[in-house]
Amino acid sequence: NLIITGNLSTKSFKSAVKKEFEMKDLGLMHYFWGIEVQQSEGEVFISKEKYASDVLKRFNMLNIKPTPTLVAIGLKLSKEDEGSFVDPTLLKKLVGSVMYLTATRPDI
Repeated sequence: NLIITGNLSTKSFKSAVKKEFEMKDLGLMHYFWGIEVQQSEGEVFISKEKYASDVLKRFNMLNIKPTPTLVAIGLKLSKEDEGSFVDPTLLKKLVGSVMYLTATRPDI
C-alpha cells in the first residue's frame, strides 16, 4: 500500500511510479489501518471513531459506563487474594488495540 500526500500535483509522481511498479490508483483515501479520512478542498479530517467502536464491540464493552478512574478508590490489593482468571491472549489484544488507538489520540 502506498499513500501519496502533499499539496502539489501528484500526476507526475504517479506516472513515474507506474512506470516502475504495477499500480492501481484507488482515488482519495477513505479508510486506512483503522483511520477514517474525510477530504475536502484544502483540508483533511482524520478520525478513529469507527476503530474505537470496533474495539469496544470486540471486547464486549460497547454499553459500559465511563469512569474517571480504573480502580475503586481505597481498594487494597494483595497477592494472596483469590481473583478471577484473565485470559492473557485476550488481555494482550485489548492492550494492543488501546495502544494503537491512543498512538494518534493522546487525549484518550
